[in-house]
Amino acid sequence: MTAYIKYIHKYIFILLLVALPCLVCYSTADAETVVKDDAGIISDSKEDELQNLCDKIFKEYNTSVYIWTTPYISGSMDFGYEMEQFVSAQQDTDVIILMIGMYPGDRIYEIQGYGVAKDMLTDRRCGKILDCMHSYMTDGQYYAAVEKFCNMAYTYMGRPPKLDSMLFSPIVQFILCLLAGIVSVALAAHNSGMRITVNSYTYLNKNNSRVIGRFDRYTHTTVTRTPKPKTQSGSSRGGGGGSSHSSGGGRSF
Repeated sequence: MTAYIKYIHKYIFILLLVALPCLVCYSTADAETVVKDDAGIISDSKEDELQNLCDKIFKEYNTSVYIWTTPYISGSMDFGYEMEQFVSAQQDTDVIILMIGMYPGDRIYEIQGYGVAKDMLTDRRCGKILDCMHSYMTDGQYYAAVEKFCNMAYTYMGRPPKLDSMLFSPIVQFILCLLAGIVSVALAAHNSGMRITVNSYTYLNKNNSRVIGRFDRYTHTTVTRTPKPKTQSGSSRGGGGGSSHSSGGGRSF
């Protein structure tokens, strides 16, 4: 009987060893959101709320969100490199990352987008999110700042960047102003009954008005010559294209 029990225990142990990797994989498969608050600036209950906001982004756009706060990395260090190293340690390729460095006297925060997020969270959009977070960061309202980040990232992931440029471009603004002017004039004309109340003789006394003289004098002609630009051979190496991610640039606070 004792040998039989030992035999059963042996096979249970083997089954556990086989099942353990599967259990670990299952527990990390849903870890699409990482909230790593090493700086301790967000309470545990608020971390759960942030987790839900980030999970919403993942479920809607299949893009992971990583939030990392640390007291050891400052703005004087290679902040962008540290963010890249943090992302490379994860398994996802479509990632939005917010990193907050709480080093005393040299605090900084930055956003980066990888994969799909690089196209949706452009440099300009990342910069706008960072600017909207700044007042909360300087006031020490870190949860409110991170919540703002999550909400704006969710909105931007569902709206192509070209809509931003179309809405705020000078041409669109001019057309909108022109349409507003036309509507205003049309309403005013309609309210006046479409009656013309002013003509060419309203402010002109035709009995006492006449041309009393004419005077033209040609003085000079100015000619400006613009040199033809020279054609340069070869190509410029400027621009700095080919970045693996988008970023709004770090913000100190």
